[in-house]
Amino acid sequence: MRVRYPITLAVIALNLAVVALPLYWWVYDFGGLLIIETSPFQFTASLLGTTLRISYLISAVLEAYRAYLIITMAQSVYLTLRGTPRVGHALLTASLTYLAYPLIIYGVIDYVIRAYHLVANYEPVFIGVGSLSLSYDGASITMPITIAPHPIYWAALTAGFLAILLRKHPR
Repeated sequence: MRVRYPITLAVIALNLAVVALPLYWWVYDFGGLLIIETSPFQFTASLLGTTLRISYLISAVLEAYRAYLIITMAQSVYLTLRGTPRVGHALLTASLTYLAYPLIIYGVIDYVIRAYHLVANYEPVFIGVGSLSLSYDGASITMPITIAPHPIYWAALTAGFLAILLRKHPR
């Protein structure tokens, strides 16, 4: 059987592989006190080394979303093999929203600092390592903040952009 759209099929397969891999995309580490590992398909939050129980509930919901995407991508493979290519953009949407999370984290930290009238020094960290210094009632604490994507995130972002390119020009 001759495949009419081999590039489209390869991109869908890449998207399917990224969705099926049970890996975290980003890690947010707040001085080891709070560590959040996340992807659109799983979530773990650890406070002082103990996994929070809400993580299991959130991960169950996200796993259902993963199953939905795997089913729709399998349908896309079938349709592409039949000669009607269909490429979704859910992976790109999920990847791009992760770029906004460091801004949201900065907003939350800034709100807490202002709401509790803390003396703080915090430079925004979008990717990499920064620090948060707080002073309150004569006590001070400096906490490293690490926000880092895993390599699978960059693969997901690339796969999402390739899917968008193929929506314009299926091959």
